Amino acid sequence: MTLDSFFTFFALAISPVVAVIFVSLLWFKRDPVSQPSIVAAIPLGLSSIAILLGQSAFLLLHTFNEIATQKTAGLRAVISGLLRAQRPLIWGLLDFAVCLVIVFLVSGALRFSRDEDTPLIHAYVSLPALIVTAAVLVVLFLMVYMQFGTVDLVMKIVDTHRNHELVSQYGTVSPGYFAAAISSRLVAIFFLSHLEFFALLIAGALDLFWRQKQNSRQAFATVLTLGAFVGCGVSALSELGFVDYLRHVR
Repeated sequence: MTLDSFFTFFALAISPVVAVIFVSLLWFKRDPVSQPSIVAAIPLGLSSIAILLGQSAFLLLHTFNEIATQKTAGLRAVISGLLRAQRPLIWGLLDFAVCLVIVFLVSGALRFSRDEDTPLIHAYVSLPALIVTAAVLVVLFLMVYMQFGTVDLVMKIVDTHRNHELVSQYGTVSPGYFAAAISSRLVAIFFLSHLEFFALLIAGALDLFWRQKQNSRQAFATVLTLGAFVGCGVSALSELGFVDYLRHVR
């Protein structure tokens, strides 16, 4: 696992910090209305994935630049760069999922010990804040799959066992076409990840502070929470499968 980057350490620390803060607030705030919604922890924790997406795109661009300048092209050089870029993203997804489970379990345990009748997942949050959160999360997961598709395209080019997939999908095109397509995607992911990071922080802040205490939207909150679980689970499994494939190819 590549952990030699400040941004990797910073990103992997975000979800545990969010979990500690939310567990503390749930512990000290006895009134269910004043407790923070679990929904707010989702965008705040997933802001780490935006950082790791940007780092992954940067590492891939750096890898291709080194290959071009040092003339070290080859399957081994490409796969080493791909592994270095993908592994932190996988650990970030798993890190977030574990921390969200901890917050969820602590919230449930505290409600049970206090004999509270409120739903396990509740959100005294304004409807616009929840809609913004849902939209931002959808964009984040689309970016994850865009990055995965870009890396998969690189493997179709360099792995001779998958060249037939490339031909059936794109036909006969020049290498310059693929270079331009891959570079443009990585640059787009790099810059969009910065915007997505701030969007996730804003969405989390809205869920924390834009509250409507007379109306608990637990149904919407449940959908968002389960959606985050499923999205992170599918993304993590996809990335794990992809890295396992890269390791065997190498």
